[in-house]
Amino acid sequence: MEPQGIRDILQSVLSRTDMDKKIEECRALLLWDDVASNLAARTEAVGISRGRMSINVTDSVVLHKLTFLKKRYVDKINLMLGKPTIRDIIFRVGKVEKRKQVGESRDDYIEKLHGVQLSQEELDRINDLVEQVEDEEIQDSLRELFISQSKLSKFRSMG
Repeated sequence: MEPQGIRDILQSVLSRTDMDKKIEECRALLLWDDVASNLAARTEAVGISRGRMSINVTDSVVLHKLTFLKKRYVDKINLMLGKPTIRDIIFRVGKVEKRKQVGESRDDYIEKLHGVQLSQEELDRINDLVEQVEDEEIQDSLRELFISQSKLSKFRSMG
């Protein structure tokens, strides 16, 4: 058996576990502020489900304005990602809590994120995924990545 490159191994594991789609969705969420530009401070990307990105907005005026720009935003995000990850964007008036608005420092945000606890079931699922990789060092890196991603998702849903 020929040795495989780390990139091929990781891509294979990510594809088999559908984590590659989740990573793309996380990337899309991170792009939102750049895409929304001058309206970003009045919005917050809160999640993606089945290709539909959910965005909270501060008020109905912003919601109305963004609705007209929806197709442009979907196209721009997918162009930036290099693949059609987002099918639709749902805007709703809701809680918008940007770190820069509430004066929270990056270190405070990271500390709160580290304080998020995962259930034993979530940790077991992550361990089941990474055990498919033979190299222990890669297992450890993947475990850390999956735990961080799970904590971030849980933190954002706690809103």
